[in-house]
Amino acid sequence: MTSLHLAGVPGIRPPQPAGALRPVEFSTGAYAPHEQLDAWRAMCSPTIEIIEAGDPAAGYEARHQVWKLGAFALSRVVAQAARYRRTAQQIRRDFLDHWVLCVATRGEHSLRTEGASVTVPAGVPVVFSLGKPFEGERGDIEWLCLFIPRDGFPDLSPTIDRRCQVPLASAPGRLLGGFLERLVAELPNMPDAEIPRAVEATRALVTAAVAGGTPDASLDEADMQAARLARVRSIIRQHLRSPELTPDWLCRLAGISRSQLYRLFEPVGGVAREIQRERLRCAHRAIAEADGARTLHEIGEEFGFPEPTTFSRAFRREFGYPPSELRRTGPCVPVPTLATPVHGGVDFLGVLRHI
Repeated sequence: MTSLHLAGVPGIRPPQPAGALRPVEFSTGAYAPHEQLDAWRAMCSPTIEIIEAGDPAAGYEARHQVWKLGAFALSRVVAQAARYRRTAQQIRRDFLDHWVLCVATRGEHSLRTEGASVTVPAGVPVVFSLGKPFEGERGDIEWLCLFIPRDGFPDLSPTIDRRCQVPLASAPGRLLGGFLERLVAELPNMPDAEIPRAVEATRALVTAAVAGGTPDASLDEADMQAARLARVRSIIRQHLRSPELTPDWLCRLAGISRSQLYRLFEPVGGVAREIQRERLRCAHRAIAEADGARTLHEIGEEFGFPEPTTFSRAFRREFGYPPSELRRTGPCVPVPTLATPVHGGVDFLGVLRHI
């Protein structure tokens, strides 16, 4: 078995300065060799499925770290070769649609979607979306992934979508890859006061790598509409708990007319339907994550459904089952039975849901 030289001892952290960012960490080193692959599968299962990764009896060395970095999440993975995928069923389950900008610092990886296939060497970033099914394959690898919520770049949304599965091999792209590698090295000792500047530097380099640092002059009217839609959706998500979130109030916040607002959302069923859909998704997430301390009525009320019957009816119409069934069964993520419980995947999913 190829040694990956996983640093550190599970459960033991080196001293860190006060205020330093602490990552969510997971290592298969805490498991017996025959359990390591199942442990890694379980850790990954909330977001992706490992479909092939060698002989389970031989062991599987892997380590994962993720930091919440302002509006982003930044992860580092050191792992052996594997094939993996994200399915439409997983997307419906977790509702994550973040962009992922990944760069291998060692090793090569490939990505396949319905419309594209790309193989990317070390040092070259590439963007893909968690909102679309994909399949990937990699050798023994060390890679970094920057998770970018769509609300983070609403004006660049059409440009980023166009650059998905396109290697960012330009000078700004390679600079971004080198910056992320240096950032991971600096994070354990970075003072709180410097973190906002690191976030802004990350944002600027992403913009430069994806769009050349300036607005894309080739944007057509459809792209501009997509950017406006992304911007208004961002406003909706920021105010989901507000009872004042109505079309008229949204027009004032977004600085557009009522007719413009309706034209934007007509292809997706209307603005009122969009608001309800986002509220139901957040309620679904809250129920799946909840420990039972809050009732279904309290969660529904938080997201604009004061009547339990109205909430249950709308929830069932959106997801195909009532909120009581989700509370009873949980998010239905299959996890292998291991001697040592796996918590890293749940924590990682929590980080992604809160950026």
